[in-house]
Amino acid sequence: MSDIWTPGSKPSEQPSGGIELPKGFARRRSEEETRQPAEPAAPESPAPEAPAAPSQAQRGRRSEFLFPPAGVQVQCPNCGTPFTAAVFSIVDLGANPELRQALLGNQINVASCPNCGAGGPLSAPLMVHDPENEFLGVLVPSQAGIQDMQIQKVIGEMSQALMRQLPNEARRGYMLNPKQYFDWDSFLEQFWGFEGVTPEELRRQREQGELMESLVRLANDETAMRMVLERRQHLVDENLFALLGQVMQAYAAQRQEENLNALRNVRQHLLDTTEAGAKVKALETKMREALGRVRPGMNREELLDILLEYWSTGEEGERIVATIVSMTRGLVDYEFLMTVAGRLEKTDDEEVRADLLELREMLLALNQQQSNSREAMMQQAQAMLQEVLQSPNPDEKLREYAEAIDETFLSMLAANIQQAEQKNATFAVKRLRSIYDAAMRILQEGMPDDIRLLNQILMAEDEASVRALLKENRALLTPEFVASLRELEERFRQEDSAEMADRIKAVRAQVSLMM
Repeated sequence: MSDIWTPGSKPSEQPSGGIELPKGFARRRSEEETRQPAEPAAPESPAPEAPAAPSQAQRGRRSEFLFPPAGVQVQCPNCGTPFTAAVFSIVDLGANPELRQALLGNQINVASCPNCGAGGPLSAPLMVHDPENEFLGVLVPSQAGIQDMQIQKVIGEMSQALMRQLPNEARRGYMLNPKQYFDWDSFLEQFWGFEGVTPEELRRQREQGELMESLVRLANDETAMRMVLERRQHLVDENLFALLGQVMQAYAAQRQEENLNALRNVRQHLLDTTEAGAKVKALETKMREALGRVRPGMNREELLDILLEYWSTGEEGERIVATIVSMTRGLVDYEFLMTVAGRLEKTDDEEVRADLLELREMLLALNQQQSNSREAMMQQAQAMLQEVLQSPNPDEKLREYAEAIDETFLSMLAANIQQAEQKNATFAVKRLRSIYDAAMRILQEGMPDDIRLLNQILMAEDEASVRALLKENRALLTPEFVASLRELEERFRQEDSAEMADRIKAVRAQVSLMM
């Protein structure tokens, strides 16, 4: 998309107003789904909620990359729209391990046009240092059109930039001869290899992605879809269902109803006509039964009993446990880990102890993964805010990033407002509040009417405001809306937000009386 390289590019200056904005990167959510090997899982189990917004203590913490990306102006090859993309020249996975998943998921040096949605990898050289695996590699995409002599110069400059940031004791012999790659696939195969994934598995996964694209195009032509499946039946397995689930979640988040419905039709066809589909159906039934046992008000001891029961049944049970954990984050916290530790102290049964130790290891790994994910999301949100603040037209810049306005961005923006208030930075507070209000307007513009009403209720300052909203939107007060309120109330109770849950319960009672 753009022939660029910016080693050692200085990050843009921080905006004034007493607001500290960590450097990071912002990237619009791409329509293209991440092509990473999916672990076998029940893809239609309830999707995990978006990572929770960081706590107040986390929000104020400054975090940055060892080699921050540069904001580079690129032009969409499809519609010609100019926009800014974040480009990394060097990634050090020792200093910033949170970038490993972004790298494996094709989320680094990738751009998506804010106008038409077209996107793909940027043809920019990238050096990646992975000290854990004693690896230093440089990707120089062939599309960049860099001559051999220039390539060696670029690699030399990148290596020097990396060495300058590393202490003497961290420098190793393998760094003197970086491995060179000329396409993303072979470059990523190296890193997936470190994760224990073979090139053959990656190729199969790419073929499954291609099969899925074909099935989506043929979603309304059952005869053609059946012919394609007959030729590529060997690719239909639980991984394909997991990939389908991931893409469906992405389409749902982007409100692409047409594509989402096409995928639903494809998935239903596969469930009804394939051996893998029958297995997924059976697992989903067990998953629903397990989730039905998790009730509001359940304590941590009771939840642990359920998790242990399924964990002891083997691989399938472990996947059920992972789904239950994703749906009960309000209970699976530090106190829950202490509950596991207490159970370990009390039991003498070796099998139970082994299950408890494995379960604890899984929970710790999940917590670390969520922490890294939150860190990366906050970096993106901070970088987006920085661009908005530096833009001569903040509202227009916000609209460019409309798809990236989410809970993380809003919570981070609220934290910056609070920080500015504490410093009595009146101008900064006023400016940030205007950006927050504009972001909320943009967010609500794309919401269905009932979801917009739900959010307005949550933000209402008092009961009188809630009553006024309900009267103005009486046509939206349906049994489905009441069901949404009940689900929201249960979610808040599971997250130990009793005050908010009680508020939703009161609103639900008002709605029921007005129907």
